[in-house]
Amino acid sequence: MDTEIVVSVAQIMTAAATLIVAVFLAGQLVLQRKVLTRAHNDAEIELSLSSNAFWKDISVLKVLSEPLRKAYLKRDQDFHSLSKEDTDVLTEYYEQMYSFLNMEWRLGRLDRNPVYYSLRINQLLDSNVGRQYYEERGRIILSATEDYVGLRSLADSVYENHAGAPVLV
Repeated sequence: MDTEIVVSVAQIMTAAATLIVAVFLAGQLVLQRKVLTRAHNDAEIELSLSSNAFWKDISVLKVLSEPLRKAYLKRDQDFHSLSKEDTDVLTEYYEQMYSFLNMEWRLGRLDRNPVYYSLRINQLLDSNVGRQYYEERGRIILSATEDYVGLRSLADSVYENHAGAPVLV
């Protein structure tokens, strides 16, 4: 009978120790989750800062880069009537901007907030040259993203608002 009591006490102590370890591990999981959430938030903040810095750096070139500034001033003309130098400069500018939008969309920046992307796209489609570039190349660049349908349909909508007609596919 003494053996049964000893075995019972040992089982109770083993169960209590197991419970203590389980509670400790659960606490560690909660702490780890908080750390991961914080790291994710920090990464989102860093992405936001980097994104805004890149967009600003490219946008400010419209003022600081003489070739881009001169070409950009002609953005309300027909794209194909511009000089080769102007079309090359504007093509590079728009290609960088669309590629950047693709990257942001692919990374899920700002949970793919349509207001944010509409504002960015609006800056690209507010001119004749911008809309012509979109028709000929921008739409193709936006299709390079895995989940491109949302981004491209958003751009199509902004295009239609500016052009007064849907983009010809």
